[in-house]
Amino acid sequence: MWHPTFTLSLNPLPFALAAMLALGTASVAQAQALPTVRLAIAVQPLGQALNELARQAGVQLLFAPELVAGKTAPAIGGVYSLQEGLERLLAGSGLVAAIDGNAVIIKPAPAVSGKVATLAEITVSASADAGADSEQTASYRAHAVSIGKGRQTLREIPQSVSVLTRQQLNDQNLLSLDDAMRGVTGITVEASSTGGNHGNFYSRGYALDSVQVDGVMTPASTGNDLSAGFGLAIYDRVEVLRGPAGLFQGAGDPGGTINLVRKRARDTFTASGVLSAGSWDRYYAEADVTGPLTADGKVRGRLVAAHEHRRSFVDHVYAEKPLLYGTVAVDMAPGTVLTGGITYQQYKGRPAFGLPAYEDGRLLDVPRSTYLDPGWNHITEKVTEYFAELDHKLANGGQFRLSAMYREQDEPSRHFGWSDCSADPVTGDSCLVSWSYRSHWTTQGADAYVATPFDAFGHRHELVVGADYRQVHKNFQYGGGDTAPINIFNPDNNLPQPGYVFSNGNDNRTKQLGLYARTRLQASDRLAVNLGARVTHWDNHTVNRNAYFNQFTDVSNKINAKLTPYAGLVYELDRQVSAYGSYTRIFSPQSTTDAAGQTLKPRKGQQFELGLKAELFEQRANAHAALFRMEDENRVMPDPANPLFSIGAGKMRSQGVETELSGSPVPGWDLTAGYSYTSTRTLEGSADQKAQLYTFIAPRHHLNLWSKYRLAGALDKVSVGGGVRSVSSMYRLNGPVKFEQAPVTTVALQAGYRLGPKLDLSLTVNNLFDKKYYQRVWAAYGSNFYGEPRNATLTLRGQL
Repeated sequence: MWHPTFTLSLNPLPFALAAMLALGTASVAQAQALPTVRLAIAVQPLGQALNELARQAGVQLLFAPELVAGKTAPAIGGVYSLQEGLERLLAGSGLVAAIDGNAVIIKPAPAVSGKVATLAEITVSASADAGADSEQTASYRAHAVSIGKGRQTLREIPQSVSVLTRQQLNDQNLLSLDDAMRGVTGITVEASSTGGNHGNFYSRGYALDSVQVDGVMTPASTGNDLSAGFGLAIYDRVEVLRGPAGLFQGAGDPGGTINLVRKRARDTFTASGVLSAGSWDRYYAEADVTGPLTADGKVRGRLVAAHEHRRSFVDHVYAEKPLLYGTVAVDMAPGTVLTGGITYQQYKGRPAFGLPAYEDGRLLDVPRSTYLDPGWNHITEKVTEYFAELDHKLANGGQFRLSAMYREQDEPSRHFGWSDCSADPVTGDSCLVSWSYRSHWTTQGADAYVATPFDAFGHRHELVVGADYRQVHKNFQYGGGDTAPINIFNPDNNLPQPGYVFSNGNDNRTKQLGLYARTRLQASDRLAVNLGARVTHWDNHTVNRNAYFNQFTDVSNKINAKLTPYAGLVYELDRQVSAYGSYTRIFSPQSTTDAAGQTLKPRKGQQFELGLKAELFEQRANAHAALFRMEDENRVMPDPANPLFSIGAGKMRSQGVETELSGSPVPGWDLTAGYSYTSTRTLEGSADQKAQLYTFIAPRHHLNLWSKYRLAGALDKVSVGGGVRSVSSMYRLNGPVKFEQAPVTTVALQAGYRLGPKLDLSLTVNNLFDKKYYQRVWAAYGSNFYGEPRNATLTLRGQL
């Protein structure tokens, strides 16, 4: 459910008549048997609390912004009539509510003289993500999410969901999705370069191979050698669901999904800016302006511009990353909002592609600034995205949303070389291989759904029905494969640049159409039953022309009417804590063929999860604990009868524990902390597969913590913060050889000072104790990456 925000200019006389009519019918309304609704609303600004009540009760709410400005609503929880809930929420505010059918008008309490106050302007609470937008809450606690279609609180979802709010992104100076995902519970970020734009994300041992943008699926960088996407300046929050997301994703890996929620145009003028400077000549500037474009606020706009200039602790590495985002929202009718926009981002830089290791598994102990790639390495990427959304609020408090997007990701040049030989421990000799790539991706996506409440058997339930479509076209060309010598102790990067012809490549087209439905049935006051299913049609056509690998194929693959079930239970133990259990599934098509030339059946991922979710400290913080077991079947493994071919009989298990706390335990103290324990095991597979425990993807233990506290009294302009990230040992087996990084703990500290009411200065130091470690270990031939040394960032953040 959603509440688009728009403004109606009203003549005072009709408003006064409506108000008197509402007052005149109050006694009749009180005499009727009013339906009840379960409300759970935290302490928050009164305007936000009223939006939340409107969402939970399924009513339309009208109020003037100046009436609620500067006022705070108390926390309420329990089963109330609508009138009782409003009275509790408005207690002490000097305001009253008049109920007229499905509409509620908030106005000043009548004066003693009996005159009725008149207002020139009324705000209808109907923002598409009202109550879910995080940028105005100044909190680490997410009040709601939209990752499961419609608006849901975290306690309503019987799966593990983490949210990085706008405040958390700001406090930790998180500029890229790679940086943000490193702080998410249970997530591993696998570097594919230093200073590049291609991070891989893993959850519970599996890839996050798709990213939603406001609910529309796009391919992720993981497994696609694709840019990780836009900088975070344009997003309100990052939502991460762990475990199979097949209900709304369709085909994919069982690790989960990410939903990036864009910032919205607002009907009040706001402008903000960021300037930062850091170690290794890192500079960042950002400007964000939003406000009404017409006098009545029915047309609103937002413009975000940012530029990042970044060098690195690795020699010769640099990046330039401009970003531009613009969006306009138009109130087409009461409760109907049309939004459109465009985003453009560019990356130009020279990344480093890692270091080799020794043949016996030892990692190099060389300066972290060591660069072994050619001096002519260079990548240019351009990403352009167009989007449109139509949101309509139904009379019963439900929502219809239609979203569409078109994204073009162009990489006109990627000229690079990387390590391709183990290093000699005596002489330091190694080698590199050079390539030239050209790739072009287009993604077309659309999603439409209706989320509606309905009443039956004395309770209110919810039904979501929708359809989505995605078409991805990838054209990839490359040339190269020449090798050249390099020395790890005395690298000479001035190598001649070869001129390559794009004689190899592939063309890949994938289409997916899905129909989905989910319902939340309130079986009793405390028990909610979640049921859902999806039917997916998937079509792929791939042409390979790889002379370098002697691979020439033209393959089509279709999967029709693949059914994906979904089920979950949520039981409210008390007003703060809920217990849940869920069963989720997903499938992943395969392109490998067996000895008979038949394409292997899709992999099937399924998960059972049990957990507890809570809203603690007077609903200022969300807490979560989960147990999960996930199994991935039909994995590719060698055919025992025909070793040159494969069969789909492999089976892998991932299981573990996750805990998380995000919010404000006490006023002025913001905290986010998460711990995960993950155990992976190959149940069916080759001997090599069974020996591999995937700890390079899912470390057994993973702890993240970030905390910020603003001092009180005479020191209330001062804030202090810090964080800890601790990861158990990571290793990867290449045959019998183990490449391992021992457990690593890094610490960050931050000090801040408020220069003015809306101007803050902060200094953040990462890797405080300058721990030298590898953030990724891979093989003797290369792709091993050092983590960042100690570094500092000075940030000035202001708002008008």
